[in-house]
Amino acid sequence: MLEKLCAGENPCWTNSVLEKLYAGENLCWRNSVLEKLRVGGTPCWRNFVLQKLCAGETACWRMFVLEKLRAGETPCLRNSVLEKLRVGETSCLRNTVLDKLRVGETP
Repeated sequence: MLEKLCAGENPCWTNSVLEKLYAGENLCWRNSVLEKLRVGGTPCWRNFVLQKLCAGETACWRMFVLEKLRAGETPCLRNSVLEKLRVGETSCLRNTVLDKLRVGETP
C-alpha cells in the first residue's frame, strides 16, 4: 500500500488516505505509517509526504505531522525534515515550519 502511494499510482486515493489519517479514522494504520516513516522503511514515500506538505495540499495533516515532530514521536522523520530544510529542497515547508516556530506552536 505504501509503495503504491509512493509510486503515485492512485493520486486521488492518496489524498483520501492522508485525509483519513488526519481525521483519525484509521488510528492504528496511521501509527503504522508514522512508524514506517520513523524507521526509514519507505524513503520514497517519505519524500512524497514532504512534497505534499510543502505544496500545502494536506494542511490539516501537516499540522498533525508537525505535532508528532514536536512530541518527538517520529525522530527519523524529524531528521529527514531537518535535512531537507538544510539543503533547501522544501522551501515552502521550511517557511511553514519557521512560521510555526515563530508563533510558538512547536516549542
